[in-house]
Amino acid sequence: MDIHKPKPWHGVREFLKEIGTIVIGVLIALGAEQGVEAFHWRHEVEVEREALLREARDNLSSAAYRQSEQGCIDARLAQIAEVFRRHAHGQALGLKRPVARPPLWTATTGSWDIAVSGQALAHMPQNEKLAFSDAFNTYKHFGLLRQEEDAGWRKLALLDSPGLLDANDWSSLHGAWGDLVGLSNRMRSIIDEELGHASLGQRAGSNPGVEVALSEAFCAPLID
Repeated sequence: MDIHKPKPWHGVREFLKEIGTIVIGVLIALGAEQGVEAFHWRHEVEVEREALLREARDNLSSAAYRQSEQGCIDARLAQIAEVFRRHAHGQALGLKRPVARPPLWTATTGSWDIAVSGQALAHMPQNEKLAFSDAFNTYKHFGLLRQEEDAGWRKLALLDSPGLLDANDWSSLHGAWGDLVGLSNRMRSIIDEELGHASLGQRAGSNPGVEVALSEAFCAPLID
């Protein structure tokens, strides 16, 4: 078996040529690797971006739906205030139906939570990351307020059995009503923020008909 011995370099020029060939080969390999990695992260960022924008559109639809409920909410709160006034004056309450509650369609932040725990977000432009962070913080705030609001309306369901209520129950009802008035004002502000600054350039979708029967029952007059 023949063994080929390495040829000795003949001068500095040949040595530098050999080193240059090796260096160029390494640089080409590194460049190719970086190119593949850059393509991979461009794809991952695009997938992440689309998931975030899709959830943003859903959240905008939820905010727009809650905005459409505002007229019925204002009317129902005013009617309950009249029930309190009648009770305080010993008058018949005139309740025609259960208090009910506005249908609940809240916001979600699952895509953002996944993005934060992953790596694709780190390859997104800083301004875009900040925009997503601010928007999803707004969506989260909206979701928490929506849950508080729903809990408040459930408390007012005590009015469905007025003959069983004592003084403490009426006091609790007044407190729940006051909380709902405050929450309603806060919801107006957060919805304006969500549909404006936190929209990420997206638009709310169409109303999917969330609990239509419950919505109709809530919007119907409560008292005579």
